[in-house]
Amino acid sequence: MKHYSFALFFVSLLLYSCGDNSSSNSTGDLSRMDRVEIKDQRKSSVDSIVEKIDYVKLGETGDVLIGKVTDLLITPDHIIVGDARQAKAVFIFDRAGNSQAVISRLGRGPQEYQDVSTIFLTPNQQTIGIVDNSMKKLLYFDLQGNFIKKQDLPFSCNGIEFLNDKTMMLASDGWADKSPVLESYPNKNDLLFFTDTTLQIQSSAITNPFDVNIFNHVAFHKKRFDDRIYVGKGFGDTIYQVTADEIFPRYWIDMTAIDGVANFGKDMSNEKVAQIMDSKPTFVGNLYVESDDYALFSVSKMGFVLFNKHTKKTYNINNRSLTALCLYVLFSEFSHKNQFVSVVPAFRFLTFCPDVPGVELRNEIKEGLTDEDNPVLLFYTLKDPE
Repeated sequence: MKHYSFALFFVSLLLYSCGDNSSSNSTGDLSRMDRVEIKDQRKSSVDSIVEKIDYVKLGETGDVLIGKVTDLLITPDHIIVGDARQAKAVFIFDRAGNSQAVISRLGRGPQEYQDVSTIFLTPNQQTIGIVDNSMKKLLYFDLQGNFIKKQDLPFSCNGIEFLNDKTMMLASDGWADKSPVLESYPNKNDLLFFTDTTLQIQSSAITNPFDVNIFNHVAFHKKRFDDRIYVGKGFGDTIYQVTADEIFPRYWIDMTAIDGVANFGKDMSNEKVAQIMDSKPTFVGNLYVESDDYALFSVSKMGFVLFNKHTKKTYNINNRSLTALCLYVLFSEFSHKNQFVSVVPAFRFLTFCPDVPGVELRNEIKEGLTDEDNPVLLFYTLKDPE
């Protein structure tokens, strides 16, 4: 009862704005929230949680190669890759990994961008949106890479999603209150904004708990796993699910048993973050991935914790592997249906590998690969530890 009361208090006190324009679809409903209990318990082998590994080799994309995959969107017909850091491009493949189109338009023109901050899909999954925070605009392209339209962004965003055909969600990077567009908006310190499809703000939620002038970490995170959209503040212990109708707590990372800390406030600085993380277990806020069946969380000073969404059991997982490929599941940042997805550079398959379990699949994957090829996607089906 103690933990339940604390979570309810946390939701009611911290999460939602109270101004006239604050979100009317916010809710403190805890009925769908899973408590993920982080315990000091025996660690299970990472090899023991992998039931099956599938793979897709991402094919040739000409002179523009994938460097760092920062976004991965999977539809029934396509695999869409965003690389915000190196190629600054968007790559479109079919489900077998064959290249269909590359959107590479670095520049300052009306159909060009200065950066690919993040990408998203329209509800029909036929149009790709590119967020260009440098130029404060959105660019839309079809799946053949053809330009469709441009929209002006009101402020920099960590993520954008369509919640339905009429409503969009903009996750602020924490500096939205500095935007001239929000000068007269009563809740400009919020982090989550709901707009119509013309980007006119209708409501907002989740007040920024940090002083952005001294807290230089990401204040707010957005993640999408298939049709599920999650948000959470940096260094918070609660992850929220967002739909077109409501926001509700989905996971509470309960670190009581390990004396962990979370929910930093406005006095938190870089120095205090480093000091706390050096001495106490902490959940950063965005270090998790979820499939239909499992969620995997990374907690500082603890490592990886696997959560079974059906049984509600948690398992501490070690980061050592005796197989050729199983360790890469801990690198997963994405998922699709009941599988976690890891992005592995091609050169990783070309190094020497002894005769260990999984080497046959590794050798199959590396057939025909060179160190200049695009990455390989590994799809992991998981199970409870043995």
